[in-house]
Amino acid sequence: MRNDAVAPIIAVMLILAAIVTLYSIWNAVYIPSMKESAEVEHLQDVETAFVHFSSDIDYAVSSHQDNLAFSEPVPLGGGDVVVNLIKSSGALRVQNEPKPEYSLNLTDGTGTTVAFLNGTIVNISYEPVSNFWQDQGYTWQYGYINVTKNSGALSTPLGYYNMTDVENEISRSGPLQTFAQSFVAVYATANTTPLQNTSVTTNNRFSFTPLSGSCSSLDIWAVNITASPDHNFVSSNGFGTIRLTTSVNRTSYEGIRNISLKSDNAIFGNPTLSSWNASFNALNSSCYNNIWYDPSSAGNDTQWNINQISSPVTVNLHQVSMEISDY
Repeated sequence: MRNDAVAPIIAVMLILAAIVTLYSIWNAVYIPSMKESAEVEHLQDVETAFVHFSSDIDYAVSSHQDNLAFSEPVPLGGGDVVVNLIKSSGALRVQNEPKPEYSLNLTDGTGTTVAFLNGTIVNISYEPVSNFWQDQGYTWQYGYINVTKNSGALSTPLGYYNMTDVENEISRSGPLQTFAQSFVAVYATANTTPLQNTSVTTNNRFSFTPLSGSCSSLDIWAVNITASPDHNFVSSNGFGTIRLTTSVNRTSYEGIRNISLKSDNAIFGNPTLSSWNASFNALNSSCYNNIWYDPSSAGNDTQWNINQISSPVTVNLHQVSMEISDY
């Protein structure tokens, strides 16, 4: 009788032991695996958001349009599954780069600076906090995206084999060079004022010839990107948003005698400077009488002189200000 009484107890204990073992395996193996998979999907969503926002920045810089607004939601946390709703979290940050990509300076006939502008740029970063997979983040800078680990200590460019490929595309040809070149542009309006000829026609009337080789105005477009001073950091396990807005401020200047652009001589600043020089060189065919290259220019500092006597030139500075925020 005693054996018959003990047997059910042992059976129940064995069943409970099996249940505890299966539950332990479930918690130790299957749930972490499911959360890792969910975290991988979350990071893929972050990557997609950065790629989309990079395209938004590229369009805003190249179009030079006023009153643009783009926003991109970014999932800051992830890794939650039906059987375990605990989520990781993350942080979005927008920071100004320490050095401007170019400096634009307008001076009058006395050498006094009339207008000065630094062409700035930012970096945007996402860093995970207590995630369930690898410590993988993302950083946008200079038109491309880096995949980062260990809080940015390690990084590799997304979509490129290595940084050499990135630098080659910036310095030689490709979308990154085009992006850098879009930060500045120069356009001119020819002076079409008719000039009276000294000789008279057969019917004793004077003829008129359009003024050639001179321009009446220059339109300079200069882009600078800055981080919002009030909304440049957000951290949670929900959604964050990266936002971009643009504004164009046009200011006209009379009596400008010298225009200079200086780059930081870095890999990104060089194509910006070359685009500036190419824009001015294109004016040689229409503005050679009153706008010309200053031979005192050296290295990464190029200057162009304006003759305001033969044909006055109005300089219109279009400052395209882009502000990036997150919240």
